[in-house]
Amino acid sequence: MSDPASFLHRSLPEAVYLELRRKILNNEYEAGQRLVEAPLAEELGVSRSTVREALRQLNTDGLVDISPRRHSVVTRMSYEEIRDACYARFVLEAGAARLLTFQKDPIVDRLQAVVDRMAATAAGGDVAAMIDLDTEFHSCIIDAAGKHRLAALWRTLDAQMGALMRSSIDRQHIGLDEAARRHQQVVDVFRVGTAEDFVQILEEHYLGTVDSMAQAGVLDSAAAFKP
Repeated sequence: MSDPASFLHRSLPEAVYLELRRKILNNEYEAGQRLVEAPLAEELGVSRSTVREALRQLNTDGLVDISPRRHSVVTRMSYEEIRDACYARFVLEAGAARLLTFQKDPIVDRLQAVVDRMAATAAGGDVAAMIDLDTEFHSCIIDAAGKHRLAALWRTLDAQMGALMRSSIDRQHIGLDEAARRHQQVVDVFRVGTAEDFVQILEEHYLGTVDSMAQAGVLDSAAAFKP
């Protein structure tokens, strides 16, 4: 049973949601595993209704599929879903990037600081923390553009980023150190390149590896991790 003290600083449904999300993202609950309300409620020391609410949010995030038989199944995104989400994020971020100054822009130091934390997190193997850092990294670029509607649109994709990164890691068989390295490449281009150079590395960052893996047959289109 989880320690109820760990839930004190959040609302109970939020705390349960975050705990289940962390376990899914860190593969403590693996793809295809059933999550049943009653045992989860007992494990976490909360009511079944609280667990049910958390599972609904995880379903919205794309991390579980809910069955009418009172259980949910941990799932992974298909190639088409991964690419669709990556493409939407790339388009919005490329628009933001074209509004920035490069090489001497002060956000480059913020980006590097996040990458340094990514490298430390990768060594500890914490996927959930790495996903939060990925969101922080790309938020730096979006926020620097100063376009509030663009930022609002971009953040509508935040909920799916956990499912996207967990699915990408599983399907591409990459380690967290590789994820940190790919973000370092983005920073390196920011330091020396133009806006168009940066847009090109963003496209490679979001879409290039996914497409090359699909062409090599590593990613399938049949959503093999789904029930």
